[in-house]
Amino acid sequence: MKKILLASTALVGFAGAAAAEVSLSGYAEMGVVGGDLIETQFHNDVVINFNFSGTTDNGLEFGGKVQLDDTNGSNPNGSPAFDDEAFYVSGAFGKVTLGETDGAFDWALSEIYTGTSLTDDHSTHAGAYWFTGLDATYDNQVMRYEYSFGDFGVAVSAEMDDTGAGDAVWSLGGKWAGSMGGADIGLGLGVQDNGVNTVWGLSASAAMSNGFSASLGYADLDGTSDTVGNGVPSDAWWGLGVAYTTGALTVGANYGEYDAVAGPNPSGFGLVANYDLGGGAVAMVGYGASDNGVAGNGAGDNSFSLGLGLSF
Repeated sequence: MKKILLASTALVGFAGAAAAEVSLSGYAEMGVVGGDLIETQFHNDVVINFNFSGTTDNGLEFGGKVQLDDTNGSNPNGSPAFDDEAFYVSGAFGKVTLGETDGAFDWALSEIYTGTSLTDDHSTHAGAYWFTGLDATYDNQVMRYEYSFGDFGVAVSAEMDDTGAGDAVWSLGGKWAGSMGGADIGLGLGVQDNGVNTVWGLSASAAMSNGFSASLGYADLDGTSDTVGNGVPSDAWWGLGVAYTTGALTVGANYGEYDAVAGPNPSGFGLVANYDLGGGAVAMVGYGASDNGVAGNGAGDNSFSLGLGLSF
């Protein structure tokens, strides 16, 4: 799962381009992880983000990001790799993004997971789904156009088969965010097609002023297996997440289940607790339990992690 990097540590102006800048941020983890298929062991990981932004003379905004990820974690023989490269231009016409970015299906739909853990145990059990749809069917180079008006947003995207052998993956999505009855509400709807399969999904979330929140998700997967992550061809998925935040503490729980084309339905639940220590440091505990399928993180039917997440 992708880590969200919160803190910028450097701003560098380009010579001769006063409106352009580079922002550098980092995220690191340290702690202990374990599971049915791995020995309990120490864990550390680091990610560095390079964010670019600028403005043309007529007000057109442009920018992007490149991520340098220690993909092998604490493996001393591993080497970092660049990932999540994507760039955009935006203006009154909307925003166009090209690169390793979400298709309109994923863009429009909200996941049911709250908080974070070292190896995302709470959100990588056998019942987990992230609304990835048919993204990365080919080379993971997605072009997405989005436009917002008031509380609404719409998007369309495409991913091409560079060999010309397959149909393009196209997607449409829309979402709404607003307040209702004292709660912040979010709704999303998306559809995606690759010429063979059509998937669609919807999501809903509500965050109340007393710290409680809940989220629901459903996806019709049209018998696909490449959209799931556990390799089980499935017709559909549904999930529910709840969370509570008080002061610096956030706790959450979620459950998800697939409707398999054949055989038992993969399912699982996740638990997470985060405590904000301030200054960019967060204490994290995560647990995932799976049934009828091995969790997507490769740690087995049950996995756990505890430690610190550090944003710079």
